[in-house]
Amino acid sequence: MNKINFIRTFVLLLSASFVFQACTKDEDTNPTLQLPTSYTSADFATNVTAETTVRTEIGTLTSEINTAESNAGTTTVAAIAYPSNLKAVTLPSYATKVETWLGEIVKAANSGTAFMNPGTGTPTGDGGKLGSRLLDENGLELEQMVQKGSFGAALYNHALTVINGTLTAASTDKLIEILGTDITFDPEKVTNAATYVRRRSDITNSKGFLFDMRDNLIKAKAAIEGGSAFDTDRDAALAEFKLNWEKSNFATVIYYCNNAKTKLQSATTDAERGDALHSYAEGVAFAAGWLGISDKKITDAQIEEILTNLLAPSTGTPTSYKFLNDATLLANFDATITLIKGIYGFTDTEVTGFYTNN
Repeated sequence: MNKINFIRTFVLLLSASFVFQACTKDEDTNPTLQLPTSYTSADFATNVTAETTVRTEIGTLTSEINTAESNAGTTTVAAIAYPSNLKAVTLPSYATKVETWLGEIVKAANSGTAFMNPGTGTPTGDGGKLGSRLLDENGLELEQMVQKGSFGAALYNHALTVINGTLTAASTDKLIEILGTDITFDPEKVTNAATYVRRRSDITNSKGFLFDMRDNLIKAKAAIEGGSAFDTDRDAALAEFKLNWEKSNFATVIYYCNNAKTKLQSATTDAERGDALHSYAEGVAFAAGWLGISDKKITDAQIEEILTNLLAPSTGTPTSYKFLNDATLLANFDATITLIKGIYGFTDTEVTGFYTNN
């Protein structure tokens, strides 16, 4: 090879090397996230022991309250303990209320009387049963405030702790467990908060919040395992997961507002009135549990507006019994539904869809 040909060959090789390096650099700086078709985890049970404990404790606490309700007026009900792990993951402000409510539940169960509707007067006594439902003297079913409120104040609050911590492949396992489902996201295997996510989803067509949250966590896990190049994908997936949980929660408030209004309009017996106030209390609880949560779309002021509409302000004494005695207050349920619809941009079709359990 003469000197000229050598120089030409060298220049060509140098140019080819530059092009190859440039292409490689572009590919490295713009990687594509590969998404699996399903969620997998070889060490799921090991990764979620803390979350499993919390799920077990909320189930145990609910069972103890149900037993107190069943024994009300027939057997002396002992004090109900607040499980330590559940309390530890609960917003301190809500945990303080739970401790008070547990004492009030025992007082109502041991009152020896039925719930005394004060009509237009002032509530007296310690509460009691209305039909099969155990109410405090103000007409509020505190079991719902403890259990359903904890879905936000404890379970979602713990999910935020996981998301805001050091993220690893185990983190998304923890989110699945604390939500109340498993890695298959099988609608038939849900509990706690996931039960109500499922009820606001289209199970027949595998669409809606439950399935969106599954896809959010599949993407988040893949991004975490893919490394820092996918941090943007990870953060976007986790943000969508949080919003889907929140939207499903307040879609459930819509459900219970409509359900309580419908039941109150037709109630003629104590059993029916008790069931109406049961639905009402669930709506109150699902909203109240998110007051003070740090990372959410709805504001605390908007939650306070919901609670005021529902006669259960966070800093005052509930007047839940008034719904039994004043039909004009039924408009408060409609106002609450309209408020929530506006906050999340739900369509009319979505709202009416929320009126049905799936």
